[in-house]
Amino acid sequence: MARLACVLHLSLTVALVPPVARPPSHVVCSGAAYDYCIQSLGCTAKEAAKAEGKLLPRTAESLTRAQIDCVCNWLQSELELSDVELRTFVLRAPSLLSCYVETNLAPTLEWFRSTLDLGDAELKKFLIRRPPLLGCSIEANLAPKLEWLQTTLDLRDLELKKLGRNPVVLGLSIEDNMAPKLEWLQRRLDLDVEQLKKILLIKPNLLAYSIEENMEPTLTWLQTRLGLDTAQLRKAVLIKPQLLGYSVEKKMKPNLDWVQMRLDLEEEQLKKMVAGSPSLLGYNIEDNIEPKLRWLQSRFDLNNAELTCMLTSLPTLLHLNIEKNLEPKLRFFERELGIACVDIRARVIRKPPLLTYSLAKRYQPRLKVCRAAGADPVIVLNSTSKTDAEFCKRLNVPLEALRAAQEDV
Repeated sequence: MARLACVLHLSLTVALVPPVARPPSHVVCSGAAYDYCIQSLGCTAKEAAKAEGKLLPRTAESLTRAQIDCVCNWLQSELELSDVELRTFVLRAPSLLSCYVETNLAPTLEWFRSTLDLGDAELKKFLIRRPPLLGCSIEANLAPKLEWLQTTLDLRDLELKKLGRNPVVLGLSIEDNMAPKLEWLQRRLDLDVEQLKKILLIKPNLLAYSIEENMEPTLTWLQTRLGLDTAQLRKAVLIKPQLLGYSVEKKMKPNLDWVQMRLDLEEEQLKKMVAGSPSLLGYNIEDNIEPKLRWLQSRFDLNNAELTCMLTSLPTLLHLNIEKNLEPKLRFFERELGIACVDIRARVIRKPPLLTYSLAKRYQPRLKVCRAAGADPVIVLNSTSKTDAEFCKRLNVPLEALRAAQEDV
């Protein structure tokens, strides 16, 4: 019993030894990463154990506090990390603690900076999104991926930098991930290299999507639901590559069902709307689509049939912001061009694209030229579809005058 009491006393004594009584930083001791996470980063015991558990046993045993301090001080200094950001960095990539600054981390950081042309803030944001990249080999991992992407997609240098600046891409394996997915996409949608490149430059993250669990079910459902052939499906994806990541049950099906019911659409009308604006598959109904439909119907005094006709002929109207785009144009038509509200309504119903032309790049410069030429301002609205050259010819003014007006706006 006395022996047991002694053991218990010793155990409690060891457990209660304060951090300052632990071995000095130059002494090799198992658990240095665990200790650092708790003492310096404020992690819970569970978080610290999980971080250390990601290290190879031999690595965890050989790490010293001095080595960890060196790495973390360097990270915090070079990337200007806050304490919270450093904590996130270490918990997501504890293997960095075993890297050497001069021979591993510093050269890799400089490679990212120069190869991807990243500023300090961009570099920090890039690595916070994917901390393990800083521990990757340049020669065996990072550089070969960029070379492969450039060759496979025929990327120009600026395009390669744009793609490489997405940390998700550089974190993927060529053989296990990128190559099979690009081959699948090209075959599934009958894409040429330029089209494949376009999709990837818009949505690099799709390389992280699962073919079986995400992309194939999404395309199959969309093709079946709307009766799309391969060419129509390809066109939709080229316009909106993001739809490859949309959930069928949570996003696309509810959106299509709601739009079809709200506008009383036939299947062909629904198909036409999606073909013209695949973005509506991902819009939020309550915050985006419904308020715009109410505004259009109220602003132009449209009945349901007129609203449906307007949107099936020009579904991209739903892309436009009411406060920043549509309302300013209507005020311009009324106040600057002197067109009555009833006339504006008739014109918009007859020709919805009037609402899509740029106020700053088309309407305002043309009005300036009209006034300088002493012409009727209504010509601006009557000539919206004409090219700049045709518009100037109609007014008998040089094209340079319009170009100057466009630069002044």
